Amino acid sequence: MTEALVPLNQSSSIALSTGIKLTDTGANIDADVSLEVWAEALRQCQSLANASVWALGDLLVYAHDHPEWGETYTQFLELTGKSYSTLTKATYLSKQYLPEERVSGVSWSHHMEAASVEDPHERRDLLHRARDEGWTREQIRDYRADTSTPIKRTKRQCPQCGHQW
Repeated sequence: MTEALVPLNQSSSIALSTGIKLTDTGANIDADVSLEVWAEALRQCQSLANASVWALGDLLVYAHDHPEWGETYTQFLELTGKSYSTLTKATYLSKQYLPEERVSGVSWSHHMEAASVEDPHERRDLLHRARDEGWTREQIRDYRADTSTPIKRTKRQCPQCGHQW
């Protein structure tokens, strides 16, 4: 392990928003952040989480393309602390979708649900529809199970403030 591979910690945090920093053990949140700042941090956190799963798969695919490195899944397990299942799923999905085929605005899990669609144009259209209509990954699964049943976008409500989206 090189010195460049230093885990994120208190001294090397990432600002999610004003007054909210991501560390290797969670978020440090100032006591006086507003709802808007908190919401921006939540969006940033989700974006980072989604990107990190893609990056994990991309890094593993890259390692597979360099057999001279001699890396094995045992070493990948040790380096990441992730399960074999997580590593194989991340690798599988990164192989299924080149970076330019990934649809921004839907999660890695949405892409996993659509991965079994063989036609790349149909798969892309499905992901764009999911993004545009706000589908959950479960709604993609339902749509794939029965394409004759239209998917209704369900409103969600915050249990604390009542906000609907």
